[in-house]
Amino acid sequence: MSTPNNGMQTIHAMANFMAEQHPEIMLIMAQKLRLHLSNSLASFHGNRVAHGPFKGLLLGADTHWGEGADRGGMILGLYEQEILNIVDEIPARYRTFIDLGAADGYYGLGMLVNNRFDTSYCYEITERGREVIAANAVLNGVADRVIIRGEATREFYNDLPAEVRDQSLVLVDIEGAEFDLIDAGTFAAFSKAMIVVEIHDWMVENGPEKMAKLQVDAARTHRVTEIKMGARDLSGIPELQSMPDTQRWLLCSENRARVMVWLRFDPIEMDDTPDA
Repeated sequence: MSTPNNGMQTIHAMANFMAEQHPEIMLIMAQKLRLHLSNSLASFHGNRVAHGPFKGLLLGADTHWGEGADRGGMILGLYEQEILNIVDEIPARYRTFIDLGAADGYYGLGMLVNNRFDTSYCYEITERGREVIAANAVLNGVADRVIIRGEATREFYNDLPAEVRDQSLVLVDIEGAEFDLIDAGTFAAFSKAMIVVEIHDWMVENGPEKMAKLQVDAARTHRVTEIKMGARDLSGIPELQSMPDTQRWLLCSENRARVMVWLRFDPIEMDDTPDA
């Protein structure tokens, strides 16, 4: 009969073997643990964001983007914190949020729950994603403030009134298609808007050159700031204080293939204009 100690030795031996011979399986197991932790946090908080600028946002049980493993980070206000940090810096004159690649509506609806923005335009290419956004908008009581649209075409901005464009924050996260969608015409159309683009230069041919062209196209109308994925401070989150380090930091993971980069474009025209 094996003793508990012998059982643990066997588990450690198996773990060592898997780590050495099949590291890809260990990554899958880590992702499964991350999903389990996220589901536990979601259950504890009733699927409601508990920290950060989107506090109070209800996340629907149904998901379109990913398998829900990001939910823990969203609830804790950690997910894409680099973007969340921008929310507190947005000038008050911006009242419309435009989300290209809206997925489940985390940003499109999160920007509305605390009345930071009046209206959201959510562009989502998949029908399933649009259905989830619509359901989550009803869940959060903001359906009358969300305009849901399909794929954003090259000159999507022509469908938006000039006064809407001028008071907008535009977020672009379309998995490499940003280089085909955004050009000098886009920046000119949004010359008074703030634009944030998640960069996927490694996913496309000649990515670095296309990233450089994006900045050249913006030069006449916008100042550009590069933002890289940074550190997370977990010390102020009460529900993580008694959690083991490995699990706590795993909740910070976004399962990225590499360190992410965003480009923030601030309008030159508005540099010397006082906030309303």
